[in-house]
Amino acid sequence: MVERDSHRFFSKDQRSILYERAEGRCQGCSTALTDGWHADHKIPWAAGGPTTLDNGQALCNACNNKKATYMHYSDEFDPRPFQREVLFRVIERIREGQQHTVVLAAPGSGKTLTYQALATNLIREGLIDYVAVFVPRTALAEQCETGWMVVDANKNVHGLCKLFDSTKRLGRVRHRVNETPLTYPSENGSGFVSTYSALVTNEDMFLRWAQRNQSRFLLVADEAQFCGAAGDREDGGTKAGALIERLNEFARHTLLLTGTPYRADNQPLILADYEPDPSNPKKMNLVCHAEARYSDGVAEGYLRTFELHRTDARVSKRTLGDPDSGKGDTLLEYNLSDDGDDLAPVLRDEKVWKPLVDRVVMKVRDKQKFNKDYRGLISCMQQNDAKKVQKYLQQQYPDLRVGIAVSADADAPQALADFKVKPMDILVTVRMAFIGYDCPQITVVGILTHYRDGGHLMQLVGRGLRTWSDMPPRNQSCVIVAPDDPKMEGFLALLREEEEQGLKLIDEREPADPGEEPSDPVQQELAFVESATATTTMASSNEVDVDADELLLIEGYKVMADSGEDASKIKKILEMAGVLVQQAPPVPAQRAETPLTETPKTERKQVADINAQVAATIRAHLYRHGVKPDSTGYQEAVTRVTAKVNESAGYNASQANTVDKANKRLRSALALK
Repeated sequence: MVERDSHRFFSKDQRSILYERAEGRCQGCSTALTDGWHADHKIPWAAGGPTTLDNGQALCNACNNKKATYMHYSDEFDPRPFQREVLFRVIERIREGQQHTVVLAAPGSGKTLTYQALATNLIREGLIDYVAVFVPRTALAEQCETGWMVVDANKNVHGLCKLFDSTKRLGRVRHRVNETPLTYPSENGSGFVSTYSALVTNEDMFLRWAQRNQSRFLLVADEAQFCGAAGDREDGGTKAGALIERLNEFARHTLLLTGTPYRADNQPLILADYEPDPSNPKKMNLVCHAEARYSDGVAEGYLRTFELHRTDARVSKRTLGDPDSGKGDTLLEYNLSDDGDDLAPVLRDEKVWKPLVDRVVMKVRDKQKFNKDYRGLISCMQQNDAKKVQKYLQQQYPDLRVGIAVSADADAPQALADFKVKPMDILVTVRMAFIGYDCPQITVVGILTHYRDGGHLMQLVGRGLRTWSDMPPRNQSCVIVAPDDPKMEGFLALLREEEEQGLKLIDEREPADPGEEPSDPVQQELAFVESATATTTMASSNEVDVDADELLLIEGYKVMADSGEDASKIKKILEMAGVLVQQAPPVPAQRAETPLTETPKTERKQVADINAQVAATIRAHLYRHGVKPDSTGYQEAVTRVTAKVNESAGYNASQANTVDKANKRLRSALALK
């Protein structure tokens, strides 16, 4: 149940202040307040709203009675402190006449459910009729629809919507690309979700919808760091960012949800304000109205602790000599942990990436000793790299269940959806699953990319930080497998210190001194990484470091005891007990099978499946009547029977854009004689 303020009613002093602040008039309809006026909670006390002046308002009997009709809902939604703060701040800012709210939240903090709960509250308060959501990727749009509400073939409702009283809650949020209408006039309290790419491609369609529904919808820009601010930039910011700013002009309120205070290119977020950092006047901090940090998630049990395994490498870099000067080739050997400038070619050497992949497999099998459904994620630099990793896994570990999702594959969104529910071990991908992808079974993350800004790494690692309801939160941790380059060590510091402004760009550089004279151009020597070989691996958790020798010995102990515990935890236990570590030979781990589960489908996919059944039924009807694909006039017969089905149903395939309409066509096809 929702945690409530222990004080249900406003005190006498609080009532006096509320009355004076309202100047003796109802804050709902502006009529003069009479005896019996109500000191009301803006966010209902039953929904977790505090009994404070900021959450109070003066209402007349009539306005309070109207509000009472939607105050008593039997919701099972128990908001986290961060989610409760967002609900409170948005309604507070709407009542203050503010146009937008900025929320900075670490991955896994529950942003999606937060805006869905917010939309439900605003619908109940009569402040909006619809919600319009924009996300960076198609997979996130489909996840939004199916995660909130999916209706199966038997018209049963599944999803997070069941946490809210069905008498009044946010309805279906359909994934839209270029279909109209975006929302149905008969379905007040519903919405749509689309991608920033679709917004750019079909801007007129979305702008017309916004104009028709002016001031009656909540606009949500999820992962808003993907939208550039126009500002003074010569290119005017990204087009998606400019269009979100235009949609904001028509919205009742706009909610910006971001994982970083700046874009990856260090440009400001759209609609956001910044203020000087008190400790560094050259630096500007994002003004956010609600915030959830990684440390908050760990403390509250919805984010996991971590253990970072960093593998060093010995790099050989050859520089070609200059024949004119007589200078010969030179060979420089160094450790990756000392210099990460050539990280990309180092990671492409199979003597580096294969040991990292092997360690991901070892850690996944460790985790599966606790729960057979745990799995891992490997993020690669490019699609060719991902396919090499997939091939290696299939050849080296034939019993391993490996999936791949890269943008070149048309079925990549389905592969992402399937990985969450089907029996799998490891997913190999390139950037497709590092933003908003919700699969809490992922508990091992392998980093085979050279991207090192803090926002990107936190988003990627965040795929393994969400706790899973099938296991006690305190028994869960995320293992991160990565190369031991200097900037990865910096990311470890970022995870540990949890800097106050949230996620930052580690790769940020100080601007050049304007007084410095430019030097003469110098011809660079031609150099390349000749080879690289993985060497030692060390592990680091939130509190403990395990050096390479200790890790090697502890892993041996784990094999001996068939343990899946993190090395850092075992080291702490051994240190407390004063036990010496002894090495042991490894033994292969066993894994049990998991029953197959069907992937939830969006309404678009359900309609496509039903329309395919209609086409198959028409072909079967013709076959029964002796009209086969190789018969003369077969295509004309298909066209004629399809027209008959469409006439009976009242829709053709393109018009049957809902499950009900598609099913009507299917019934007409099944009725053919």
